[in-house]
Parts: sequence; C-alpha cells; structure tokens
Amino acid sequence: MVELWAAAEPIFGPRLLRLADPGARNAIRRTLSMLDRTRRGDGFELENEIWRRLEGCRRFEAAGASVDLGDPREIEKVHVHARGPGGRSHRDLWAKLSWVSLDPRDASLRIRFSFGSERLGDWSRDASRAVSADRFAEAVFPECRLITAHRTLRRTCSRLAGRPVRFSERIIFSNAPGGGAVFHHDAETRQRGVVFGQLAGRTAWLALPKRRLACEVVRLAGRSSSGRRWDTPAKAMRALDRGDFPELERLLNRSRRLTKALVAAGDCYVLAPGDVLLLPSHGPDDVAWHSVFGLGIQPSLAHSYGIFGAR
Repeated sequence: MVELWAAAEPIFGPRLLRLADPGARNAIRRTLSMLDRTRRGDGFELENEIWRRLEGCRRFEAAGASVDLGDPREIEKVHVHARGPGGRSHRDLWAKLSWVSLDPRDASLRIRFSFGSERLGDWSRDASRAVSADRFAEAVFPECRLITAHRTLRRTCSRLAGRPVRFSERIIFSNAPGGGAVFHHDAETRQRGVVFGQLAGRTAWLALPKRRLACEVVRLAGRSSSGRRWDTPAKAMRALDRGDFPELERLLNRSRRLTKALVAAGDCYVLAPGDVLLLPSHGPDDVAWHSVFGLGIQPSLAHSYGIFGAR
C-alpha cells in the first residue's frame, strides 16, 4: 500500500465503511431525499434545510445566503458563523450547493463545505477555520462520521501521509445515472490526497497516476497530426496541464479506445456502498487523475474529503 501511495496509484478499500447502523442508514436516506427535492425544484432551499437540521445547536449562527451569478453551476451558498470556546469565533463558513456539470442532461449535485473567498483560496491558508468548516459539515450531515470516526481509515491515511491527518474541504456528492465528472485531478496546495467513500448507489471510476495517463495519451494519439503535440510523455504531461486542446479532451473523455485500454490495465474501479477509494496527490505531476460515472437507475450518495496534515 505504501508503494502504491508513493507512486500516486489509487488505493481501493472494499466494504470498509460500516453502513449497517440504523442511525447511519436514516441519515443517508434523509440526505438522498433532500437532494431529490433539489432536483425536482418544488421550492427547496438549502438554507431552510440546514437550519432545520441544526435546530437546537448553538454552535453556529446564521449569516445569510447568496448565489454567485458568475458561476452557472451554483444553486445556493449558505453562510454561517461558528462560535468557538472562550468566545472565539470563525466567520463566513459556508455550504455551497451546485450542479456538478454544465450539461443540462446531468442532474448530478454536490455540496461543498468551506470558508472565506473561493477565488482567493482562503481554504488553503487557515487550518483552524478549516476545522470549523469540518464541524459545520458534520453537524449538518452526521453521516460524515462514517468516514471521520473510522479509526482504521484515519490510521491508514496518517501512515501513508507520514503524519497525523485531518479530513477537510468536505464535499457531498450525488451522481445521477449517466452523470459524473470528466478526467481531472485534485492536486491542491497542502493537500496530500482525497478519500472518497461510497454511501449509496454505485459509481465507476477510471483512475491512474498522471504519468501513466500521459503514456496512454502518447500511445493512442499515434501519428495523427494533432498527436504530434503530445508525442512524448513530457509533452503529454504539459498538454494535460493546459487542458485547452479539444482533440485531447475528446481522447480523454469520449474515446472507447482509451476506456477499453484503462479497463484492461486494471485502472477501472466500481464502488458500491461501503467502498472507499484513496487518491494520492504529491504535486501537479504526481497525482491520481480520474473520471467518474454514475451507475444504476437511482442517484448515488458519496462523501469526498481532502487529506491534509494535522497540526
């Protein structure tokens, strides 16, 4: 496992999460129902839902709601302030509800918990506010504890990262049937990787280190005129960074040849309820790239958390 992590290879943990607890099952059903109401419209507002869930909790106070008109995927962002011990508080924590894709046929949703300015990257610079945002997520979605309170999972992540870790920048995902995400990576400042836990439904992943993906791009591009732009692994790595070549986007996300090659190489993972996938990130070139597909006939539910070193 240590060797896989060092090589930025995904690590699959089948049936690792304990989903049999009645409280966990109820929390999962409640969240799935909430996300279904969002898809239907019918007057659903995340702000009202959050305060229903936080009824009686004095740790957080309302700070309004907003919508970023510059982000066509954003549906609603709910802001709160957190009251800490000794009168200390953390301001402008938020939960952001958005569509995963710009494709109107994809009804996949996500809710991200963070704080401050997204565009300025405040989340990467203040660990104590990050912890408050984590507590906000856990208060609203108690099923978070299926991952955060899993001692074996936390010990494993700490051993792989070489230090104690915290799970922050929490995202609740609900991939719709046939929906998902195109090839991307999560190489972010100070982030050691991602832990993804499947709670309901099933998803399929194509996941592998960037360096191996670049080699596949070179092999499949062949001698085509466009392929000369990435006819070596080094060129392919830089092309992946740029992300502005339509030919490369088609190869990554619409090529049966690439999909078949990755499946044959063992780079396809099908996650069922209880399964976990770890995606290492050691930097922009040593990171697991991945794409996700919603399976089945019902939307899924999963949680995705960034892995950070704890103080």
